[in-house]
Amino acid sequence: MKIIKIDPDHPEEKKIEKAIQILKKGKIVAFPTDTVYGLGVSAENEAAIKRLYWVKKRPLDKPMTLFLRKKGGFIRFVQAVPLFAQRLINEFWPGPLTLIFKASQGSPPSLISKQGKIGLRLSAHSIPRTIMEKGEILLATTSANLSGEFTPSTSGDLDKALLEDIDLLIDGGESLLGEESTIVDVTRFPPLLIREGWLLPAQIEKVWQGKGDVLFVCTGNTCRSPMAEGLLKKLWPQRKKNEIKIDSAGTSALPGLPSTSLTQKIMKEKGVDISYHESKPLNQKMVEEADLILVMEKMHKNKVLDLSSLAEGKVFLLTKFALGVDEEILDPMGRSEESYRECAREIEKNIEGVLEKLMGCGK
Repeated sequence: MKIIKIDPDHPEEKKIEKAIQILKKGKIVAFPTDTVYGLGVSAENEAAIKRLYWVKKRPLDKPMTLFLRKKGGFIRFVQAVPLFAQRLINEFWPGPLTLIFKASQGSPPSLISKQGKIGLRLSAHSIPRTIMEKGEILLATTSANLSGEFTPSTSGDLDKALLEDIDLLIDGGESLLGEESTIVDVTRFPPLLIREGWLLPAQIEKVWQGKGDVLFVCTGNTCRSPMAEGLLKKLWPQRKKNEIKIDSAGTSALPGLPSTSLTQKIMKEKGVDISYHESKPLNQKMVEEADLILVMEKMHKNKVLDLSSLAEGKVFLLTKFALGVDEEILDPMGRSEESYRECAREIEKNIEGVLEKLMGCGK
């Protein structure tokens, strides 16, 4: 076993690169996190994951946690994202919270439970995050202890028997919190506390409760985002109308303009009345109050992020969130009626995907 000492505040590039090379060879690395010391392997290496189970003496029916590189990266691995789960992400990631979702087909098979679930976390510690970002890898992780034994918060606390079977120990000083992450299952409603850790149940409950807020964003807020707003309002279950706020805005909108006549006509044909709509310019307050922001083009996402760093992890291309594809929905403004109809069809298909994603836990 090798030992590397890395500065947790300013991780040295050469040392991080050495850790990356070891992980890419399918080896096991111990490292500090914001909670306790952890063990990790490349999440795409099934043989390494199996070896980690053996080293840890962990039952195979207890899946490991997938560490994410970026806050919004969770969307690739989940089938459903109820708004209460999105609120927990917005509030506590990066940090000591592990969330259990229904796993998507894109999830690493070795990390999916028999119930089809996956645990995800975004650590606040610079060392694992730098390793993942520089190495462009994801980590399958578990605490750095033998199953059921004491969980270490310093490198010196690791069990000697465990050290004999791992390949690299990163000594990054004491872990930030010294207590394991809180685990919450968000595949059901109300969400289920699986393990109480650093975050207390009252902290969790305070955040997930309350009215949801979905915001659609386009450029002028007279065509695409009003369509999306109106369609989701129509499709949202009537019995739950009081549980959500659905709104729209534009990155370059002038205030008080109606939606275009063609937009109103086509939406009316779909049973959606948006004659009341008045355009609104997007602002920082809207961005920070929304739980979920869905945009039509990548430039809209960039402008949302420019308004507030708090948008990270809750702003997505509409197509990415709904259907898992990176496609923009282009502005029909100034084009033919058929262009408007095609735009409306595309948005409607995606709104159906949004509804399925938000309602997937059966709430």
